[in-house]
Amino acid sequence: MRRHLVLSLGLCFSALAIPNPAMAQPSGQLDGGTFEHFVAGGFAGTETFAVRRRGQDLVAVGRVTREGGPEALRAVEVGMRVEESGRPLRYELHTREGPALHVVVNRTGSRLRVTTTADEGERFTEFLAGERLLIVEREIAHHYYSLARLLRRSAEPRSVQVEALIPSEGRTQQVRVRGLSRDTLSVENARLPATRYDMTVGSEQTTLWTATDDGRVLRVAIPSRQWNAVRVLRP
Repeated sequence: MRRHLVLSLGLCFSALAIPNPAMAQPSGQLDGGTFEHFVAGGFAGTETFAVRRRGQDLVAVGRVTREGGPEALRAVEVGMRVEESGRPLRYELHTREGPALHVVVNRTGSRLRVTTTADEGERFTEFLAGERLLIVEREIAHHYYSLARLLRRSAEPRSVQVEALIPSEGRTQQVRVRGLSRDTLSVENARLPATRYDMTVGSEQTTLWTATDDGRVLRVAIPSRQWNAVRVLRP
């Protein structure tokens, strides 16, 4: 039996001044909805999210539940604030179920300071906040939103040079688009025209599908992890 977890944005996100996705009003909302996660072909959880404009910045919040037994059970809340370009200003990840992990990213000047707190203690790392540095947790689908916008706006996506900061792993990876094609994606009972980006994040093959009409992220897959997330179209 699936264990259903009820999550709420806690005080850890108060500094972001961001709304609960379920409470978000249509005004200013750029995207929002639900992804279903699958691992090795089996259902593995859900992800709900909202992306809104806040002044000249974009704010994204989300909740992810991972199911499949004690070792896989995890509930995570995430929130980030980025510039229009996707350049990060602040990020926070906090686990509610599963191994304890609290990650905070703050930008100060030209640097990003990452504070990670886990069972083994606290550590600090710093990275240059380059113009093409985006925050992407590998298995959180809505984190590919800024990357999708950047690729959609580019005349030649394969020439885009992007670096992904993966906060929970405390490292950066180069993102390179290896292939671009038109596709038709089956989502629930609908067949949607999509743009498919075949890319590498570090050494991992990753495929990103976006809606041809509006650029929404529809699906993300990482074959080496047997993981993929598919957007749910129903309300």
